[in-house]
Amino acid sequence: MTKAAQIAEKLKADWLDRKPYETLGGSLAPDDLAQAYEAQAAFQAAMLERRGAIVGRKIALSNKALQEMCGIDQPVAGGIFEHELHQAPTRIATGDFIRLGLEFELALELAKDVPPQQKEHTASSVRELVANVRPAFELIEDRDADYRYLDVMTLVSDNAWCGGVVLGSPIENWRELDLDAIESTVVQAGVEDKVTNTGTASPLTFLAWVLNHFSGRGLSLKAGEHIITGSAARTRFPKSGDKFAYHVAGAVVEIDVD
Repeated sequence: MTKAAQIAEKLKADWLDRKPYETLGGSLAPDDLAQAYEAQAAFQAAMLERRGAIVGRKIALSNKALQEMCGIDQPVAGGIFEHELHQAPTRIATGDFIRLGLEFELALELAKDVPPQQKEHTASSVRELVANVRPAFELIEDRDADYRYLDVMTLVSDNAWCGGVVLGSPIENWRELDLDAIESTVVQAGVEDKVTNTGTASPLTFLAWVLNHFSGRGLSLKAGEHIITGSAARTRFPKSGDKFAYHVAGAVVEIDVD
């Protein structure tokens, strides 16, 4: 069994046993970023029966300050499992997570297959690859990690902590908008609204990064995949009874938390 497969088996067991996060160490510490992504792919494959096929991709550590904290000079990517892709409005149970985090994103649906290519995608070139844009929540499963000791190799191997995505209604006129400059609002019952801007997460720039990342790994992305491109506001950690909405350009995604 390869080292990547051994890492995947440990991560699968930890997820199924609902064990808190711990940094991969000793003989299971990935040697480098390439091996961490190899472990991620093996972990995804090991979880397909339980969590479904990969139907989208995510970006993490898009913030430079977080990258510096983790000792890396680039974002990282992960996958979205089919059984964890939800349509709003919906209910999310905190009991399904060791610790649920909520992030406020755009989900960009691919209009066609995107095979590997030599020419790099750019923020301007990727618009033609997008079929639909929706506000979305990413459901983070950080397994109660202590962020002071975050290890990027473990994060990558652990599928960048993606515990699911909730898709909102489509933004009807998105082609007429600058996706990097839309005022958006986080609404949480009992908490003052948070007005932010989609440009905080640079969605087209990071869509291009995601496509270049998978192209560089020789992987094709499929039409219909949803790419979430980073949170426009700080992560929140919901409790049972909370209600959230995220409004973007007349579209909304809503959840109730049990």
